[in-house]
Amino acid sequence: MPSCGSCHDSTDPVSWNGYGAAVLTALEGRSFEATLGEALRAVEDQDSDGDGVSNLDELLVGTSPGRAESLWTAPPPPETGNTWYALGEGDPAFALRRLSVLYCGHSPSYAELEALAELDAAAQREQLHDALAACLDGPYWRGDGLARMADKRIRPIVALGPDTDTYFGPVQGVLADYRWDFRLWRYVLSDDRDMRELLTARYHVVEDADGRLERVEGVIEPDLAIGPGIFSGGQPVAPEHRAGMLTTKWFLATNTMFSALPRTTAAQAYRAYLGMDISKHEGIMPVAGEPLDIDQKGVAAPACAQCHSTLDPLAYAFADYNGLGVGAPANNGAWNPERPSSMIPGWDEATIEAVIFGEPVTGAVGWATVAAESAQFRRAMAEMLFTHALGRAPGPAEFEELIELADSMVGDGYSANRLIHRIVDTTAFGAP
Repeated sequence: MPSCGSCHDSTDPVSWNGYGAAVLTALEGRSFEATLGEALRAVEDQDSDGDGVSNLDELLVGTSPGRAESLWTAPPPPETGNTWYALGEGDPAFALRRLSVLYCGHSPSYAELEALAELDAAAQREQLHDALAACLDGPYWRGDGLARMADKRIRPIVALGPDTDTYFGPVQGVLADYRWDFRLWRYVLSDDRDMRELLTARYHVVEDADGRLERVEGVIEPDLAIGPGIFSGGQPVAPEHRAGMLTTKWFLATNTMFSALPRTTAAQAYRAYLGMDISKHEGIMPVAGEPLDIDQKGVAAPACAQCHSTLDPLAYAFADYNGLGVGAPANNGAWNPERPSSMIPGWDEATIEAVIFGEPVTGAVGWATVAAESAQFRRAMAEMLFTHALGRAPGPAEFEELIELADSMVGDGYSANRLIHRIVDTTAFGAP
């Protein structure tokens, strides 16, 4: 992920690393936007950090061409004498063990491994995918396996969720019920459904006593029978203002909270579903004339303006949604078009425009629609499932496979199951 750190040691005050200085020199004072491509090509054969690897080769494997300590060295060839696995190449027994643990929650039996060993290569591959399909349709993956993948995106807090034992006087201290978020996540990522619905779903999901997930439409009214904490009840956003995981009561209540301009909400959506962390200077795409600093937080200061010229236009799209503390507790997370003007004196609908990836959008629904169709979303989802499968982030030698996985999502209908089947076929997954 390119970031400001690709060229800069610091952005305030501005300083450049070796690679950034080389690019700056190649620009020769010309327009950054118009001549950056030419400048990058002019310095690609140089070794700006003196580590013995060209700038282009470092960029292609994901290391920094401006920092000598950021260097990838190919692993040594596998040692000989291992009789368990075919080291450094695809090994069906290793792949079966890995997929069984990941997607079924247990190791394969000795009999399954013995039966696999008796097959030819084509039959082994077929057997692996049959086993994977059974796992993906099983209770472990559809329940706990998928749910654990969502933890960093939903960020459940037991003390503030439906299982809390905290009380404020007679009222249970529940901000919202994150079980709605987990159910939607599990539903969208199973049964070959379209992963874009993580951002575009206008429905909610319930679970019956047998663990079956089903769609429900419309506003979900608070269920007072669940206890005195009506904070946790229901989903107040009408379908026309729903944007999947981005407009659940929990997501809005815990990210927006009391903020007038929901910068944290936008930043978490950008990070969790598009793979870009603005706090790490990733995904910086400045919007001309921004930041407006409409809430007088000082974000137009030189040290802040670069990031906020991207973040604030992203955040405008979420300004119509309550966080906490607006009206009755049941209104937490509700769509409220009067909210921005009531909380931000400088709010002016005529001059404030939400923007993502350079494209103006209307509200969270427009934001989510553009995001779901983006290459950034495909990459983030492919990297999420790839990292889960390997137990680590992809390395430089695996970037090409990762790009192919992300590109395959379009033809595969954005199915998580089909993407996992493709991951199991990669060298990275099957090679010990």
